[in-house]
Amino acid sequence: MNNTESINEKIIQNMIEITDFDAPELDVYARLTEAQLLNKDHPEDGLFIAESPKVISRALDGGYELVSVLVEKKQVLEDAETIAVLGKCGNVPVYTAEFEVLTKLTGFKLTRGMLCAMKREVAWPAGNL
Repeated sequence: MNNTESINEKIIQNMIEITDFDAPELDVYARLTEAQLLNKDHPEDGLFIAESPKVISRALDGGYELVSVLVEKKQVLEDAETIAVLGKCGNVPVYTAEFEVLTKLTGFKLTRGMLCAMKREVAWPAGNL
C-alpha cells in the first residue's frame, strides 16, 4: 500500500455522513455564536472556524489543533488539495454531506467545500508582551 492509499484509507475511516442536523457535534458549525466559540470565561476551551483547504493547511502548519472537519462529500472524493489537507488532519472526525445539505446546515455556501473547527490559542496577558 502506498502513502496516498494509506492517507485515503485514514480519511475514509474518520468520515461521518451527516444524517441528523440536530447532532450536538455539529453545533460548532451551525448553532454557536462567535461569542460562544470565543468562550471568554474559559479561553482555553475557545474555538475558531477555518474555511478552505489553504487556510486550514496554514493553521495546521502554524500548530493549531483540530477538533473536527466539515467537508463537502465531492471535495473528499475529487479535490486533490482537500485530500492533501485531510491527510494532515490526524484522527479527528470528518463530517461529510452533499453541497445542498451543507448549505442548509451552515446557512451559506462553503468556499471550496471545507470548514474546520480548531482550538484557539490562549492570549498572553498584556504584561507578558
